[in-house]
Amino acid sequence: MLKKEVIHADVVCVGAGVASLSTAIRLLKRSREAGSSRGKPSVLIVEKAKQAGSHVLSGAIINPEPFRRLLGPDEMASLPLDAVVRGESMYFLAGRGQIRLPFVPPPMSSRGMPTASLARLTARLAEICESLGGEIYTDVPAVDLLRNGSGRVTGIRTGDKGSDRNGLPKTNFTPGEEIHAHMTVLGEGACGTLTDKLIQDCRIKTPSDGQMYALGIKELIEIPSRPDLCGRTIHTFGWPLGFRTFGGGFLYGLRYNLLAVGLVIGLDYRPAEADLHHLFRRFKQHPLVSRWLEGGKIVEYGAKILPEAGWFSVPQLTADGALIVGDAGGLLDAVRLKGVHLAVESGLAAGDALYDCWRDGDWAAAKTAAYPAALEATQAWKDLKQFRNARPAFQRGLLAGMAAIGAGWLTRGLLPPGRIGHRADHEGMKRSAGRVPPPLRVRGNTPDADILTDLFYSGTGHEEDQPCHLIIRDPEICRTQCRPKFNAPCTRFCPAQVYEWDEAAAAIRISPSNCVHCKTCQIKDPLQNIEWRLPESGGPNYRNM
Repeated sequence: MLKKEVIHADVVCVGAGVASLSTAIRLLKRSREAGSSRGKPSVLIVEKAKQAGSHVLSGAIINPEPFRRLLGPDEMASLPLDAVVRGESMYFLAGRGQIRLPFVPPPMSSRGMPTASLARLTARLAEICESLGGEIYTDVPAVDLLRNGSGRVTGIRTGDKGSDRNGLPKTNFTPGEEIHAHMTVLGEGACGTLTDKLIQDCRIKTPSDGQMYALGIKELIEIPSRPDLCGRTIHTFGWPLGFRTFGGGFLYGLRYNLLAVGLVIGLDYRPAEADLHHLFRRFKQHPLVSRWLEGGKIVEYGAKILPEAGWFSVPQLTADGALIVGDAGGLLDAVRLKGVHLAVESGLAAGDALYDCWRDGDWAAAKTAAYPAALEATQAWKDLKQFRNARPAFQRGLLAGMAAIGAGWLTRGLLPPGRIGHRADHEGMKRSAGRVPPPLRVRGNTPDADILTDLFYSGTGHEEDQPCHLIIRDPEICRTQCRPKFNAPCTRFCPAQVYEWDEAAAAIRISPSNCVHCKTCQIKDPLQNIEWRLPESGGPNYRNM
């Protein structure tokens, strides 16, 4: 029997994303600037991807202000930023036509902000973190929280490696490790496995309505040289999503020959027939969009969920022995279409609180209360609060949602009053009427790819002989309830074709090696019959997303 190794640290961070890295950088910088005779705190970061940043997919417009407070001038200059937004517009799409809004609503304006690949930006932050003394371990999934007898979080347990698809140890089997730490920082992104465990097991305060999610599908398109598009952005709403489904599209001119195109779809949509990748392909064929993409070729593809419910759905961000930062805590502004600056703001506030704990040798829960207090004093938090009812209002239709945004803007958050409740994303799906998606008409030389071809551009891969990380709890429910009522919607909402209906076996066939780790299946399955677990290794390999 192999013995688990035990590692000790002052702080362990789960996930090498912007929020965790900002936390570690702030803590290490504060300790270095203080010049303490104690040296510096030991900070470990575990990341399930093979490289820092390769599982990171998000918007490409960055608010640089919090980065300037996190980094020095030379570090800021080293960030891999792309074109600055110099022209922006917003359109309502209707079939083949469009209506341009006379102005971009001020909350959504990004003029003067740089675009960036968040994958490359995260990789650079990881380098800065390591230069300060932080230790980053990649290809290491954290699968459980450690707690002592009083319930305090005391660290994490990493996953075993080297099991076969039946769960039996292979010759290269290595048991997971225990990392004991004074403080555990959860920055694992939206719908995080350990964050959910913390909320459930430690009974920390969380809104009764829970989180709402959207799926963002995105491609990078290499086009013939178009300097006129560099620094230009377009946001759209309406077609192909209609008036009852929240979401919209975007186009960003990152460089003179590189565009980002994407579609964000609220996972509270109701039609069982909705095919999310097909909707993305239809969006690209709209005349407004296809003009930008003409003559281009796909170079990367990805998909990821976004936590969008807003201020009311942010859980308690501290527990005894643990902090939650970034998307893991629902810190994303769906109205402004930005979450990176909130990730950095949470990292700054958390890093300051952790520095005080380390300096004073006091890691009590009362000490870490300084973290949410500091975060709530930031402008980013106040902006999040201003539109606290906007996203739930969209469940009442496009006009209700737009009215909530307008009221929040005009009254600086006084209206709409109270709290607008919302249903969970998996609730409310309509019974399938047997409709099929409309045929796709590819325009001219617009780049297009079916779902498996797109998947190739994500770089996704998993070791085939490992336990399947996607679990159908009761296959009988698929056959007797989901298929007759909803026509197996997992075969359409998954952006990587992980699920297929096997007519001969009357069952769902799973291809776990296709998974891009978006967790849409766990969130959207109308009968909550799918469980997403952390695989031993693998996933997408985003480089420039």
